[in-house]
Amino acid sequence: MKKSTHSKIKNTAILFELLTRQVAADTIKGIDKSPALALIKEYFKSNSVVAKELVLYQTLVNERFSNPEKAAYLVNTVVKLRNKIDAKVLRDAKYSLIHEIKNHYELGDFFKTNLSEYKLYASIYRVFEGVTVSRASEVVNSRFTIIEHLTKKKSNQLQEAANPVGDYLKQDEEIRLLAYKLMIDKFNEKYANLSAKQRSILKEYINNISNTVSLKEFATNEAKQLQTQLKKQLPKVVDKITKIKLNEVVNMLDSFPKMRTIKEEHILSLLLYYELIKELKNVN
Repeated sequence: MKKSTHSKIKNTAILFELLTRQVAADTIKGIDKSPALALIKEYFKSNSVVAKELVLYQTLVNERFSNPEKAAYLVNTVVKLRNKIDAKVLRDAKYSLIHEIKNHYELGDFFKTNLSEYKLYASIYRVFEGVTVSRASEVVNSRFTIIEHLTKKKSNQLQEAANPVGDYLKQDEEIRLLAYKLMIDKFNEKYANLSAKQRSILKEYINNISNTVSLKEFATNEAKQLQTQLKKQLPKVVDKITKIKLNEVVNMLDSFPKMRTIKEEHILSLLLYYELIKELKNVN
């Protein structure tokens, strides 16, 4: 059996996704200035050679066609655009990026995260790298994997999340993690530092950012636990207005099972509600 030509350490889409996850992981650890965030700003800035390749990856990840011929035409067009990128400049930039990652993180730990789109990313990498005599069948299979993905019908959830390629670096689902540090900073400005429970919620969010089903299931279970804890505190609350507000929160938590997509504002709500329980316990 031939060894795969894919190298995840050189795969731009994988490097970017893992860096965005690392930003959130650094935040949870209390690292004020995330090295991963600095690397993203440096290597994926507008018009950088690495950012240009990333946009090509995301074109093949986000687009959909009902016609396989159109999908195949897109693959050919994207490959042509990829071939216009200076290979040496791109190779040197990625080598420098990997070197920087190695300076800040243990590579074994950095690359051990499971990615839901790994097979697709690997297929795009192989097609970008081109055909050789010994790898012709592998590249052909990779092309078919991409075309099958492009012609696969998107769920409503994915359609809502999809954005124009030009807006990718600002709005893509994974880039949301870059703003996560600001959200936690805002949380900590008003409240105490995150508790172990709150940190576990963030960790679950990071680990399931690409798994919308697991994330929704997790958030729904957390909402049920919060409801149970809030109901236990209700009889101890004397103030009528506070009791009314707490009942409103309990009712609001019923909406979690009905949500189609769990977003960062929903995770922030869970953090705030656990902070509320903490305050209620202190008062009572």
